[in-house]
Amino acid sequence: MKKTLKNIVLLSTLCGGALHASWEFRTPLSAHWRGYFHWQLSSVADAWWYGTMPTEKENTTWDFHTWGVGYSRTASKAFWNCENSNTRHTTSLSTLFFGKEVFRGEDAFTHGTFATDSVADQALVFNTNPFLGFARIAPDLEYSENGAFMGIEFSRNFGKEDKWHAGGRVSIPYKVIEVEVENDGEFQETLADVFATRQVFQDSGEVGDGVEFAARFDFLNTLTYSTTTPAGVVTTYPFVNYNNSTPGLIRAGSGSLTGSSAAENINSVPVAYATKSDLGEIPAVPFRRLPQQVVGALGADGQAFEGSTYFFQTSTDYKDNLAKDRDAQGTLFIVSRAQSVGDSATTTTTDASDALLTQIQSIINNNTLYDSELASAFFLNNGINLEGFSRNVGIGDLFAEAYVGYGDKQNWFVDGLLGVSFPTGHKQKTSNDVYWKATGNNGHVEVKLGIDTGWMPREWFAFEFDLAYHHAFKRSEKRAAAFEGATVVNVGPELEAKVSWNYFVGRADFSFFHPHNPDLGFTFGYELFAKSKDHVKFECDATTATDLLGRKDQPLSSCNYEKRTNALSNKLRAQIFHRWNYFELFGGGSQIVAGRDVMKETEAHLGLVVYF
Repeated sequence: MKKTLKNIVLLSTLCGGALHASWEFRTPLSAHWRGYFHWQLSSVADAWWYGTMPTEKENTTWDFHTWGVGYSRTASKAFWNCENSNTRHTTSLSTLFFGKEVFRGEDAFTHGTFATDSVADQALVFNTNPFLGFARIAPDLEYSENGAFMGIEFSRNFGKEDKWHAGGRVSIPYKVIEVEVENDGEFQETLADVFATRQVFQDSGEVGDGVEFAARFDFLNTLTYSTTTPAGVVTTYPFVNYNNSTPGLIRAGSGSLTGSSAAENINSVPVAYATKSDLGEIPAVPFRRLPQQVVGALGADGQAFEGSTYFFQTSTDYKDNLAKDRDAQGTLFIVSRAQSVGDSATTTTTDASDALLTQIQSIINNNTLYDSELASAFFLNNGINLEGFSRNVGIGDLFAEAYVGYGDKQNWFVDGLLGVSFPTGHKQKTSNDVYWKATGNNGHVEVKLGIDTGWMPREWFAFEFDLAYHHAFKRSEKRAAAFEGATVVNVGPELEAKVSWNYFVGRADFSFFHPHNPDLGFTFGYELFAKSKDHVKFECDATTATDLLGRKDQPLSSCNYEKRTNALSNKLRAQIFHRWNYFELFGGGSQIVAGRDVMKETEAHLGLVVYF
């Protein structure tokens, strides 16, 4: 867990809590259209070798060929940056699935944090699963897809000098799609990541009475405790209380974290200090700090220098800043205040720090936090397996396309395209399978309008441009409820939502041919994929839902599923091909080199064509 966090916590903190998940973040496969993407070779009747065949076709008005392609597509990173712009910067794939690389369970609930909720709600979370409020979750995902396309294409020339042509293509894929958590068992924090104690040694070989501690501030901010009056009235309090009586005062249990200076009162104020840890990792030992080791007052928003220790200053507005920012709290460790022992240089913890530690340990023991289920267990109990492995096997969507065009197809041409993808692939059964990806469009009918044009200015060179607009029609899908203010998606109770989207694909391919064999060559190409944002609307115009904690009438926000779904990719691709009479073999691959909110896909394919 720590290794993953080291690489991504800082970026996540800098970019704040904005959502940036995309439901469909895969780009079109190279084989999806017609199998190959090189310049279409001449019909067999016009091939240079045709006259050497023992038999020849009597009617060449129709051209017909079939093709098949096996392919593999993998990804372990996603292109993403804070500015939502085209970039080569990569992040974990979890960004595309959840909206964040690193998140806490509370991010999926209303407001995206329990820090601003009532004490009753904070106590509900703490008593249900305290890890929801502080334990960071960072799944390291791997996407893999293998499959094959089978297709046919036919065309007919007509008109004056056979300059006009019309035809069609039909293809269908078979896919095996897997998404796996690579850091299974280490993708979430435990109590040991946020709280540590250590016996204080006064002299060599002698154990002192004090125990120093380091407790991450977001962890302390999730703790609650209750008191009962003689009359039996139970009152619940947050362990960390801001502005309890005096403006700027922060109390942790019965002690004051704030003071006018690092040593306002030698025994009790402040009871502890804050050590900065940008990655949220437990600081180096010793944890304890003498007042003279404190560098100054902590800012209202918790910003400070890595590894330095600060004190909370009375009258600073932590309540409206640090108290509401869980990420900032997660970069601070509350550490023991130390005092000198006699005239020696040895130090031990103060009585006030020891009392604070006793209260923390009492809450931990009373609520059996050492044995509590982790955050993932809470979601698993609600049917959502964050540690899961998803595998989807089956046919994809049937694609059919008709085209009509003009020109000598071996030298130049202009075609108009009209295509339809029919939803023959598997549809999602439940939103709880958070890593499940469809073999097609998840039940959506998709229409394509495009233009394909090309020119062969030399016998050894040709280029082709293909531009197409795609629209996936609105359809009801299973979606996890997106609550207002939530900063992660795809984690929550299941709802029905109507979804549609559009995208554009532009390709430029440059084919080069052997000077003595026009059926042998290679192609280099570029593909631009640009997707507009999703359009999402909850069924029956639902505005509220019951969350996973059982809290009713929590406000929904469908726009959470629309943010940063306007994906973009820049793909380079290449292919080599050779036709032996009626049989052609081709192979190649592609690589996305830049983009936004798409996977960093690597694709390889090998295919064949049989001409008739």
